[in-house]
Amino acid sequence: MTLPLRHPLAWTVRAAAGFVVAWTAISFAVAATVFDASSDIVNVALGLASAWLELSYFPRRGLRLAPVPAITLRTAFYVGVTAAVLTVTFGLGPRGAAQGDVWQAYAGDAFRDFATSGSNAVVLGLVALASVIVNGARQVRLVLGPGTLSALVLDRYRVPVREERAFLFLDLTDSTGLAQRLGPAAYHAFKNDFFADVAGPVLATGGRITQYVGDEVVVTWRVTGGRLARHPAETLFLLDDAVARRTGHYRQSYGEVPVYKAGLHAGGVVTAEVGTLKKDLVHTGDAVNVAARTEGQSHALGARLLVSEAALGLAALPGGVEAEPVGEVGLRGRTGGVGLYRVGPSASPASDGLAAESPATLVLA
Repeated sequence: MTLPLRHPLAWTVRAAAGFVVAWTAISFAVAATVFDASSDIVNVALGLASAWLELSYFPRRGLRLAPVPAITLRTAFYVGVTAAVLTVTFGLGPRGAAQGDVWQAYAGDAFRDFATSGSNAVVLGLVALASVIVNGARQVRLVLGPGTLSALVLDRYRVPVREERAFLFLDLTDSTGLAQRLGPAAYHAFKNDFFADVAGPVLATGGRITQYVGDEVVVTWRVTGGRLARHPAETLFLLDDAVARRTGHYRQSYGEVPVYKAGLHAGGVVTAEVGTLKKDLVHTGDAVNVAARTEGQSHALGARLLVSEAALGLAALPGGVEAEPVGEVGLRGRTGGVGLYRVGPSASPASDGLAAESPATLVLA
């Protein structure tokens, strides 16, 4: 069955707008300082080009680069776009038009003087510096995870904070068998491919990956006022779409396709900064333990996704998805049962044949 999941178009638009605004602001500050002619065109062109690079070019090619190549490639791209736009606007601007013919303008002394001018060199140098700084910070953010860098820099959790959070424990099934069949190196690559596929759905639903434990991914959402914009359960179905699109890659590379299960719960936790040599944010509380135990019950209860009663009402489930009550289930190490629901594709014939819309694909390069 194909699920009619909501396309994260709003997220894509916000991301593209963010790239445009950020690079427009940076390039405007650079250009206005040393070179004012056609600066508005340079600003907007650089912002649009950066959005295309990050949201179209990289995802379409599945590029996942190490930090230094990623920063180098982006910097070369931004400098190249700036140089190209400056060149084009020269020919179309007053100085090029004064030469009569555009091509004659490029062959003349005026363009040579323009291209080798100190102001242009400063513009390109400052754009390169801004790219290195911005993309360097971006790589640190990727290492720590979205939200973690700002929280650590702002010292938000130096003193423990009580908050409501949802936790999704997502686990590869038959990991022992996979490791034996693939061998250590191939299994590591298989997991990394899978973890990369997890990233887009997590970001699309507003979550944050808090840790990887072996073959398990732990995702969290901060809950405000008892509600979330999108239900965390949607992450699993967006992941299904992402894995389905790459089934050919998995079969060709490993002869295996990821199979996974998950458990979701929400409740109060304490979030705090820990560590000295390596700082991180940790969440402590019964909600974390219940989420982990819920995922552990998924196989026994015949469910790919088990959601606790506390987490079910965080947001509306996506269309084509329904929750089937399991009842009160006892969880290891906990007094009293927890109301659980199997969450999966609806059995309603009305949902058949509806095309799923693919989530935005993000490449963490």
